Amino acid sequence: MALYLISKVADPIFAAAIGTSAALIRIHRDQQEKQPSHAKEIGYREVMSLGANRVRRWWAGDFAGL
Repeated sequence: MALYLISKVADPIFAAAIGTSAALIRIHRDQQEKQPSHAKEIGYREVMSLGANRVRRWWAGDFAGL
């Protein structure tokens, strides 16, 4: 019974962690492809900043109607 409850809580957390890391890796790769001259300078800190900016814009409604 306890294992079932742990699994019920842990599975969504695990799925969110895997999805978030996959998105970060994809965005990092896309940014390196867009700017090959700056590929070495683009780190995960810049990617996280870009992601946070996009979430703020989405929350503010900038992407409504797309």
